[in-house]
Amino acid sequence: MSIRARGVLLACASGLVVMGADCGPPRRPEIRQGSKSYLFNITSDPIPPHAREPVIYTVTVRDRESGQPIETGEGRIFANTLEGARTYDGFTKAPAVGTYTAKLHFVAAGQWAIGIQFHSDSTKPLEKTEWMQDVLQERPGTP
Repeated sequence: MSIRARGVLLACASGLVVMGADCGPPRRPEIRQGSKSYLFNITSDPIPPHAREPVIYTVTVRDRESGQPIETGEGRIFANTLEGARTYDGFTKAPAVGTYTAKLHFVAAGQWAIGIQFHSDSTKPLEKTEWMQDVLQERPGTP
């Protein structure tokens, strides 16, 4: 084998080792939103959400200026369709600092407008962020 061929082979092998070095769990897709004072990283379980089954939203909230997690916040997540279907839930603190969870029940598939209202404490005004979410048909066998 020529020196050049060995060099190419070594470079390829090194690339495979580097690519395999990240052995952590795969990151879940997340939605990133912001308000005047806060940054939100939002994930759902399942991804994508399905109609007629509980969907757990996990929201990590950080202060926009300092980047510090908001530990004592309050808020809710809510969603509705153009046809008038609605769902909402208040946040519950999760074990991770600055993380909150809530459960939504989408009654129908289609496009939903979803929003979060949040404040770091009751003396501060609620701030809101919104996005659109596609909800898939219920899975076969869902009760």
